[in-house]
Amino acid sequence: MIRMLRAALYSRSAQTDARSQSAGRCSADEQTLHSEPDQRLKIGYVPGFADENAYVQRTQDALAHLGQVYPLSPSTRSLWRMLQFRPGFFDVIIVNWLEHKTANPATGKLSLPGIIAYFVQILTFRILARRLIYVRHNIYPHHAESRCAPALTRIIDLSERLYSATATHSGHFPDKHYIPHPLYYEQPMMSKTGKDRHFIVFGRVMPYKNIEQLIDSFPVDQLLIVAGPCDDQEYFKRLQIAAQGKQVEFIPRFLSEEEARELVGTARGLILSHADDDMIVSGSFFYALSLGTPVIGVKTPFFSWVQQALAVQGLTVIEDLQSIEAALQQQNSPPAEAIVCSARQYFSLATVICYWKKLFLQLQVQG
Repeated sequence: MIRMLRAALYSRSAQTDARSQSAGRCSADEQTLHSEPDQRLKIGYVPGFADENAYVQRTQDALAHLGQVYPLSPSTRSLWRMLQFRPGFFDVIIVNWLEHKTANPATGKLSLPGIIAYFVQILTFRILARRLIYVRHNIYPHHAESRCAPALTRIIDLSERLYSATATHSGHFPDKHYIPHPLYYEQPMMSKTGKDRHFIVFGRVMPYKNIEQLIDSFPVDQLLIVAGPCDDQEYFKRLQIAAQGKQVEFIPRFLSEEEARELVGTARGLILSHADDDMIVSGSFFYALSLGTPVIGVKTPFFSWVQQALAVQGLTVIEDLQSIEAALQQQNSPPAEAIVCSARQYFSLATVICYWKKLFLQLQVQG
């Protein structure tokens, strides 16, 4: 075990120089690499099954072009099921959101049992796989208390040394591998003839998204729809109070796929009000692009990188939420087809497959 972990750490450090090249776009020739998938690869994926999370399915669809995907549970209680696999059975295991358990979901404080379980799972996956890749979606868990954030960040940073590589969906990290976030669709809504007059905040309603501050600054003559479930009823009541006297409509539940696609696809713009330092990218950004809907977002390192490195149409970046009224008046709103077309250049399934294959080759993942 000790020798294996030392070898893993050495292998990880040897990849550092090549990472700066990983954010470059795949060429047309490179994008054809997935046409001959190596079905010998055994690819474990955590979480294997995630209800109401199309990202997991889209990523597994991409990886299926490169080998056989084995869905694996992120639950510590399910570790006994791993006994069915011999050591080194998987050529690679890819994990997402495993660090969520390091913060207590009820209190937001550091969870010692959760931290121990997190590292036990990493070591278990290391035994089962020749390579272990961590997709880091957040700097620290969303639900963590702000005063615990520095400690959790250090713990997760330390854990990265046990992985063969860390990947993210933003190219602004010089020490991590860039993998594009897949689009949820790759065609604009066929029935859409124009945009409605509403703007939308879409997804689970949580305090870290700064929706209350958005409502406070939102102009009274514009319609805002806040769509998504909210588990914190006290917070939801605060949002309702803040919305009094304004055109704000709440849909506090999970939406069907048809409802979500209609509301986001016909919106004048999707608003991302979260600019704290815990989140790296927002899945709602890619969902909006998939439907040809413009995005208005508060400045983050990811959005700064997108503006500098990619020619994505339909993105308006603001410095803070106090600038939202001016941003709505000066919004960048190209046709839906132009937004989808520009997004496909960088986030299509073919491009995602290409980047995963490049990373596998770099890590010498072989069947």
